Amino acid sequence: MSRSFAGVGIAILPARLQQIAAGVAFANGELTDVTFAMIATEFRRKERHAKFERIRRRCIWWLLVAGLILAALNVLITILYIVFSLTNQLSAY
Repeated sequence: MSRSFAGVGIAILPARLQQIAAGVAFANGELTDVTFAMIATEFRRKERHAKFERIRRRCIWWLLVAGLILAALNVLITILYIVFSLTNQLSAY
């Protein structure tokens, strides 16, 4: 927890966090710092999760587009093959 708190700008030693969690008296600003750090780390976690979801949706979208493009190319190649095979079967007369 101390590392995640440091990531949002609150530097509290791990031993001091354990003391606060155990119920030891705290200074005026420490409780405010801990509360802010908990809210900020939760906000950052939700931000990362939202970013991951956006990336996941974008990847799924592009995979779907690529699959549809490949299917369309397959249909075009099949039609081209059918047309060439039919033209070869026509007689020269």
